[in-house]
Amino acid sequence: MYALADHAWRSLRDFYSDQVIVITGESGSGKTEASKLILQYLGFATGKSKELETVRQQLLLCNPVLEAFGNAKSLHNDNSSRFGKYIELEFDYKGEPVGGLITHYLLEKSRVTVQHPGERNFHIFFQLLAGADVQLLKSLKLQRNTENYLYLRNNHSNPSVWHQSDKDEFFNTKKALESVGFSAEDIVNIFRIVAAVLKLGNLIFTPVSNIDGTEGCSINNDYELEEVATLLMIPAEELRSALLYRTYSVSCSAMDAHGMAVGGGGGANCFSRDSTLPRDSTTSRTFLGNNHQSHSQPQQLLLQQRTSLLSTSASMVGRDMYQMMDGCHGSDVGFQAALASRAYQDAKDDFVMTDLSAAEATTGRDTLCKALYYRLFTWIINSINERIKVKQHGKRRILGVLDIYGFENLPVNGFEQLIINYCNEKLQHYVTEIVVKEEQEIYMQEGLEWSPILFPDNLAVCDLIEKHNLGLLAIMDEECQRSTNGSDDAFLSRVGQVFQDNIQIEVAWGLLSKNADSTAMNAFRLKHYAGWVTYNVAGFLQKNSDLLVRGLSQSMYQCAHPIVKELFPEGNPRRTTLRRPATSGTQFKMAIIALMRSLRSKNPHFVRCIKPNAFKQPHHFDVQTIQQQIRHLGLLETAQVKKNGFAFRQPYAWFLQRYKMLSTVTWPHWGGVAIEGAARLLRDLPISATEYAFGRRMLFIKNDSTLMQLEDFRRIRLNDLATLIQKTFRGWATRWLFFKRRQAQIKIAAAWRRYKADAPLRRMRWRLSSVILAGCCLLCLPMLFCFRVLVTSFSLLRLSARREYLELRQRRRMIEAVLVIERSYIQWKRRRYLNRLAIRLPSTSPTCREWPNVALFLRDTNQILKKLYHVWRCHRYRIGFDQIGRNRMREKVTASLLFRNRKESYARSVAHPFQGDYVRLRQNSQWRKLVNETSDQYIVFADIVSKITRSSGRLVPVLFVVSTSSMMILDQRTLNIKYRVPAADIVRISLSPFLDDIAVFHVKSFDNTSSSVANLQTGCLHFQQSSESSVLSPSFGNKWKGDLVLQTCHVIELVTKMFLVVQNAAGKAPEVNVHTDFEVSVGHQAVEFSFHCTGPTEVQPGHVRIVRRGYRLEVTL
Repeated sequence: MYALADHAWRSLRDFYSDQVIVITGESGSGKTEASKLILQYLGFATGKSKELETVRQQLLLCNPVLEAFGNAKSLHNDNSSRFGKYIELEFDYKGEPVGGLITHYLLEKSRVTVQHPGERNFHIFFQLLAGADVQLLKSLKLQRNTENYLYLRNNHSNPSVWHQSDKDEFFNTKKALESVGFSAEDIVNIFRIVAAVLKLGNLIFTPVSNIDGTEGCSINNDYELEEVATLLMIPAEELRSALLYRTYSVSCSAMDAHGMAVGGGGGANCFSRDSTLPRDSTTSRTFLGNNHQSHSQPQQLLLQQRTSLLSTSASMVGRDMYQMMDGCHGSDVGFQAALASRAYQDAKDDFVMTDLSAAEATTGRDTLCKALYYRLFTWIINSINERIKVKQHGKRRILGVLDIYGFENLPVNGFEQLIINYCNEKLQHYVTEIVVKEEQEIYMQEGLEWSPILFPDNLAVCDLIEKHNLGLLAIMDEECQRSTNGSDDAFLSRVGQVFQDNIQIEVAWGLLSKNADSTAMNAFRLKHYAGWVTYNVAGFLQKNSDLLVRGLSQSMYQCAHPIVKELFPEGNPRRTTLRRPATSGTQFKMAIIALMRSLRSKNPHFVRCIKPNAFKQPHHFDVQTIQQQIRHLGLLETAQVKKNGFAFRQPYAWFLQRYKMLSTVTWPHWGGVAIEGAARLLRDLPISATEYAFGRRMLFIKNDSTLMQLEDFRRIRLNDLATLIQKTFRGWATRWLFFKRRQAQIKIAAAWRRYKADAPLRRMRWRLSSVILAGCCLLCLPMLFCFRVLVTSFSLLRLSARREYLELRQRRRMIEAVLVIERSYIQWKRRRYLNRLAIRLPSTSPTCREWPNVALFLRDTNQILKKLYHVWRCHRYRIGFDQIGRNRMREKVTASLLFRNRKESYARSVAHPFQGDYVRLRQNSQWRKLVNETSDQYIVFADIVSKITRSSGRLVPVLFVVSTSSMMILDQRTLNIKYRVPAADIVRISLSPFLDDIAVFHVKSFDNTSSSVANLQTGCLHFQQSSESSVLSPSFGNKWKGDLVLQTCHVIELVTKMFLVVQNAAGKAPEVNVHTDFEVSVGHQAVEFSFHCTGPTEVQPGHVRIVRRGYRLEVTL
């Protein structure tokens, strides 16, 4: 876990791309523990600053809170997550966590009211009862015994063991709530709602018969109701009214004098769609009231309305009122008469109130409890998100951790199991598509050698569940929208009709199913990726619609409890919208689609959890259980793809940009094609060529260890570069400081020298002052006159020197100005030349020879720019090729280097592209069977050529094939291999310089009498019965043959391709001899080939005469 988390975090930090860790597995396989380990590592592996410590603690302490409110004991797991959790951790550019976001998916809220045998309710209920102190329990109106609460009586575990564990966990949960940022008041308010759910579950509804014969109910334990009202801060009578009665609003403001709704279509729109009206007039009774009065009026108003209605005839109530309600389904006359007889024409917003039976009240209570707990759970997660969200701006990257509920197959599976397994189907489809399907498609698109691996695809099951209008969820929504005859049985019947011919589903409704032993009655059986699962449809539509009665929502909104008021915003009387909310299935489907979209935008990492046994026993591995999970999760196909495939792939440009500093050739800039730069870079590194492969657009790396090795090299090189930058900067800073100090020293020395030079003048001035003083005293005028003359001469000398200095300075400034003007003029001329050249640039075709003329003094620059432009457009022309085009260009360039000005027939081959397979041998099924036995799968050249016999010089047509590892001569009809020569055994290729189409392939051979390397001979063929033999010839056995002499109209192409194949196979290029006379080995003999051209220059292929004269073969053209 730590290694995977470290790899994901380092990928986010180093590659600066979003990552996601997807944890999958069955229920009870350890997904929650795996996510905790991952979050623990991410919390402790990052920085340790004080600001980050708070964020880290909040992210880590979210888990205890989510587990307390969202986990429960199930048949497969004592700490099973009953909700989906997707945590997005946000990191800055340094890889430090700065915040996060938690998204939850479909809490199993039905567990609040009903649990399967052997399972428990959510942990928080037991933690609160076991860990809270006496004072807190007293304030919450709770008792420590779990048997006192109906919702907790399904616990069959050891009470003492769970009591101690829950007690310890309660303190951890409370501490986590405080650490995340909840105040003490918020924590108490949360516990008040939890306690209210427990107390609501204890309400007992007793059936009562009204005086008009209708059925109602009453609460048997009013003290529980009082305590619930105290916890929720709502008047008890208002809560009682919301639980025992149901209100239907009626819009009658637009009625005419006869009771018709003007433009409203009769009474069809008079009742709001709060809930379904009762259809049996003998089981409930109806009250009419005015909604202008406050909805929170005390119980006296309701009693007054009931008294006024009961004073009328019971038959009138039973007949007229229910005709009014049935008017919503077509009985407009009864509805108008009832309204007219009750004189409610002036009311603008009236309502109808009915009694609820005990069963209906119990259902409403359970719905309220589930809504309270589910919305509290959502409120807690939203509050946590507000506290851990990113507070700072800037670019951030996301690392997501997906921990979602595992696949479930219980003895009785319902709506929740269908939703959970649908989520697992989507996740399995995502994992299979990313790991197996898309990976193989990329290999094939990139042209890599790959044998397809078959894998199971569960897309059909996903479509069966989620398909628009025809999926299970769509059919369920359609049945939920039916106001009259929508039921679980109707849903099952509809499923049976739609999927009658679908082999993925079996339906049993009223009749035996296709497999009566495996499918129960009133259920359907769905084939998931992990096997068949049977779903009982009882309660499907109710759980899917899951509508809360508007009266209960309005009552909850009237609560003074600060959190409850936020949980039921639809209860606000000012909200006039009555639009039906989306069903639970539709909401979950939209959430899963958004989740899949988010996962596909990130680089995935997978954790596949395997459950060792089905009995929750440690140190016990059930082989059958493990094998079944491995097959269902597709781990065999995944392992096969990972083993034969590549662990890392990136486009060439990206790879070169990241690792270019590892080679002196590509650093700091690579000016060529990216694929060539990547190849040159890898050649300079100590990495084996088997560890990577080149595709058309991407580079593939085989193992993660190679990628880690590259990252280590890069990290070391970056440290060296950082050291170089620091060294350079420090050297520059030191030099700058030295020059500054030297300048300061020069100024100080100059000032000191000036001061020393002025010392005689200062002394003379002092003496002059003394002489003047003495002359004045002695009236020695002649001496004074002489001294004045001396001073004047000295002053004139200083003026002359200063004048000369000023002239020199002026001359220097003039010279500098001339140089500046000259530089500016030259730069202006260059700039004008470049601007004009940019406008008059010739075509980008490499064959274009045009170039604009310029002035004489720019001739050298013009020639340099012409060469650079030609190199650039040739580069542009080259990068326009794909890998196949580059290979063909390489062959053409090689042919030019080999035969230009050497072979007369070369000029005719320039305009013709090299096709290689002229006989379409790649599509031959017999050839595909043959290559499985050899390593000659990739064909370089295949054509019908003429083999020249060594004895008589006759031409024999044969099928000649060149693969990447050998050249072969095959029988045209049977494709049997007559000769097979490994490419590494070809040492020389000889041709004549004329227009003939003859080529000779010289093959090295070993003496079959000795295996010594010293006995190596050149120029003859040998036959050995091994896979690596130079020639395989079943007809000649071990008889020595000679070099191959062939004639083909594609001789230039054949020799060029053979040259490249030998160069790649042997590691060095073969010699290409173009001459009129050369020797050819025939067995142990050497025969001299001699070419003579006596006919016209243009000789068509085949117009040659071959004559053997002893040990000499003469070819006359």
